[in-house]
Amino acid sequence: MKTKQWLAGTCVTILALGSVVGCASGSGTKEAGKPAAGSNEPTTIKALAVLSAGEPPVLENSQALKEIEKKAKVKLNLEFVPGDVYPDKVNIAIASGSQYDLILLTDGKDEKYTKLVKQGAFHNLTALVKDMPNLQKIPQYTWDNTTVKNEIFGIPRPRSTHGGGNANFFLRKDWLDKYNLPVPKTVDELTNVLKVFKEKDPAGGGKTVPMIAGPFTTPWFGSVNPVAFAFGLPYSYKIEGDKPVAYFQTPEYKAYLDWLRMAYTSGLIDKDAPVLKTGQVKDKFKSGVAGAMVDNVSMMNENNLAVMRKTDPKAELVGVPYLEGPGGKKGVQMIEGYYGIWVVPTSVAKDKVKKIVEFLNWTASDEGTELAKAGIPGVHYTKYDKESGAVERNEEQKKLYDKEKPMLLVLQNAYDKYIYADSQVPEIKKAQKEVLDGFDQVGVPNPFIAFVSETASKNPDHQKKLSAAAVNYVMGTGNWEAVQAEIEAWSKGSGAQIMKEYMDQYNESKKK
Repeated sequence: MKTKQWLAGTCVTILALGSVVGCASGSGTKEAGKPAAGSNEPTTIKALAVLSAGEPPVLENSQALKEIEKKAKVKLNLEFVPGDVYPDKVNIAIASGSQYDLILLTDGKDEKYTKLVKQGAFHNLTALVKDMPNLQKIPQYTWDNTTVKNEIFGIPRPRSTHGGGNANFFLRKDWLDKYNLPVPKTVDELTNVLKVFKEKDPAGGGKTVPMIAGPFTTPWFGSVNPVAFAFGLPYSYKIEGDKPVAYFQTPEYKAYLDWLRMAYTSGLIDKDAPVLKTGQVKDKFKSGVAGAMVDNVSMMNENNLAVMRKTDPKAELVGVPYLEGPGGKKGVQMIEGYYGIWVVPTSVAKDKVKKIVEFLNWTASDEGTELAKAGIPGVHYTKYDKESGAVERNEEQKKLYDKEKPMLLVLQNAYDKYIYADSQVPEIKKAQKEVLDGFDQVGVPNPFIAFVSETASKNPDHQKKLSAAAVNYVMGTGNWEAVQAEIEAWSKGSGAQIMKEYMDQYNESKKK
């Protein structure tokens, strides 16, 4: 369920795009790809990375950058490109051949990546990674999701296999307490809570939205993931015997849509859910009018609570790791376990590749992690508690940390099961970790998550008609027969080839 944004650019397109892509660049040599002058000289690395949000770090006279360069024995020339134009910039970088030593591919392992690997675009890093202790801490599951023919051509930025994206429900704890409602543990209990929120209108003035969700753009309705798993749906696909089965081909799919239809037509789910964008959903929840939504544990942090408390000073949130449905079914999606893959173009000299991998290994060390999270002692903070992640800074130190952004400069993060637990308030961080711990025994894998279907990649809208029929059914304007017809059409059409491609790769992987 990943959206791919690679562009197959011609030379003319590349030249045109080159004039509009904005980025931040800084410290280090202007000669990309140039190897270190000698064994005692720092290795020059020019890297291209994404800027997901906010302003780029100020690199000129950056104390954080100088400290990283000193500790890692490198000279960095970094470019941070805004996420909305980053895929274009990546295409330009790869097409140019020798512009960068290190590139972050944010789309991960997709069809374009595997083709570039097979074309020899990136160095094979398999042998080097084996000798890097910090990179070896990345779970095998994550490596398996990024390798091509069991070889490593890129180093994943690890994330937890649970807890990212639309992981679990968050509810207004203060509203639950107000009406003496227990934290819901089942779909039925959640339904009751939403009905009470609708009836009692805790936001006041008829503004209460019991549950916020959206957008409704796929047959999966990802903004309500926990309900899908509570009804027993697999994560995208499952294998029964030796046959692949898509989630919407299961009998549980209708039961799931029936619940969504009931909730939407009863006013328990926001009427605007089909058209809301993800950012709008989060903003609406934080505005204080909604009682429940699905997100990840970062929603619980002090920054989001501060926004909510501008509307209601008593606002409190509680996270529910999973909901149980009929027969005790429950689950949380097991995601890829990474965000982005670092690759080294083959234009980079072979004797320099090891230095680059060693640098990424250092950034994933305890020393690199502490520098990323806290900065330099006495410069960016006065006290850092490694266990809780709490950092004490005076106003001047906070301004400097926000300006230099060491978290972005330390390019490769260490693997951390609790990476999404981002609060610096001990009691909130504890609550975040408790939610994440709740996922451990209920992960639902996608057996094809590491594989790429060429047919699906070439036909990104192959489920478009099914999506439309499913959304109409949930909104109460369509019937189940229309949904069933689109499922059958997909199964006999592009779906048959897509699942064959996945199954062939799956069977081939089991031979190794």
